[in-house]
Amino acid sequence: MHNKTKCIYIPFLILGTLLAVLWSTGWIGLWIKGIVYSTENAKWSGHILNEDYSIAIDLANLQNNIGKELYNDGTHKIYVSNVDKSGDINTGGYRIMFRSVGEYSLNEASLISGIHHAKLDVDSFTYEMSAKMAAEYKGHSFDSSVYGIGGLNYRNGDAFGFYIFPTSAYEAEEVTLNESGIVHLTVTNLCKNTWRK
Repeated sequence: MHNKTKCIYIPFLILGTLLAVLWSTGWIGLWIKGIVYSTENAKWSGHILNEDYSIAIDLANLQNNIGKELYNDGTHKIYVSNVDKSGDINTGGYRIMFRSVGEYSLNEASLISGIHHAKLDVDSFTYEMSAKMAAEYKGHSFDSSVYGIGGLNYRNGDAFGFYIFPTSAYEAEEVTLNESGIVHLTVTNLCKNTWRK
């Protein structure tokens, strides 16, 4: 009977020891929190990329644009996560959201994004849109305004977005809410965010 009791407790002891080791080395925190864990107690640095990145968006079939890549260097990626249009021009018309995907480990993380992330102190972060977007459509050029921006809300990155056309373009009837052409978007001022412990 004594040997049976040992056989029951040994696997639990091994599992408990393994979990304690994973917790103390940070692997469980990394698995649960992802990139956020890598940024905790880390030194942030960042710089703006001096290149333009372009993507063509089909307004006739908005869902077909999901997954198109704006940026991919083999380690970092920015892709279209959503394109839609609101019901009227007063709520922005056509909108696009991008997802940024970076890399992270126990000691460092990096993310190329339209968002400039910075550390204020040990426990707080700030973020602001660094990227700008311009739209070329039917011979017209438009400056796009910010639609959405967020912190490191995903295990491997963040998200940011723009209204494709300004309200003035709808008002001047340069575009409508029923377009079927290809709009060419150019994004500048992407930021490379790096954290090292």
